[in-house]
Amino acid sequence: MTSNVNVLNNVNLDETPLPAPSYNRLPHIDDMKDAASMHAKAHARLLGLIASHGLAEQFSIHLIHKHFDVPEGYVMAYETVRGLDHPDFVLCSPKDPARLANIRGLYFRALPGGKMAAYEYTTESATDMSRDAGFVAKFAQTVMALGVQDVFALTATRFHHGTLTEFEMSDKASTILVNDPTGLPVDSEASTPTDWCATEDYAAYTNAADDSVPGIITLKCLQTRTKQHYNVTCSKTRNGKHYQQRTSTMPGGELWLNGEILTKDTGAFAVISRARALVEAL
Repeated sequence: MTSNVNVLNNVNLDETPLPAPSYNRLPHIDDMKDAASMHAKAHARLLGLIASHGLAEQFSIHLIHKHFDVPEGYVMAYETVRGLDHPDFVLCSPKDPARLANIRGLYFRALPGGKMAAYEYTTESATDMSRDAGFVAKFAQTVMALGVQDVFALTATRFHHGTLTEFEMSDKASTILVNDPTGLPVDSEASTPTDWCATEDYAAYTNAADDSVPGIITLKCLQTRTKQHYNVTCSKTRNGKHYQQRTSTMPGGELWLNGEILTKDTGAFAVISRARALVEAL
């Protein structure tokens, strides 16, 4: 696998496509539901580091996890899908980086020496981040010092605003993320966040003593009646959430989500149909 172009232009962000065996060793989302709450002080300090540098618009922190394995030669990549007959949505699916001219790193894991390496990618555009090399080095060093290099990643220039709702297409090894879950059959009682933005008040915790660092607000995880995760964050720092419920098709062309039928006149049906068609065309 050849080296990818450094789209972000940051010497401390390695955007090289991650080999599939390395990606497939990442922890599954089911195994990470309590990881952030177990490292609440590190969570606050990392958000504080972003806030104290005034970089909340450029960076956030992300819970390291995967939903599916990827085939050899592929990476997991996000792309925004727009259309006239359905709401805009984000599709995350395995893609061949050699066939994508504009792929860049999105989520980065910390490495020794102040470096970070991408493990998931996007085709969305980004601004030049060359001036943030010093911050990235400091962030990576802090992650390593706190011992959370297998828990928290750095999100570089997120391509959406507000909260996205994510659910799985397990037969396509892909996920769909939407801004408005209205019309989706949802049955859930609680939440687990996976991405956090740094609000200004977190700057106070950059170098705070342990006893003054807060825990994560409303961080818990229950399950739906089908035993699948439904993850929501109620914290004011929320950025992303997962409704990891599964879609399926029936012989008559009907679409089902979490065991409930989606009618063809709904936005949800249009979104899922388009997403499935895009993945099948790869």
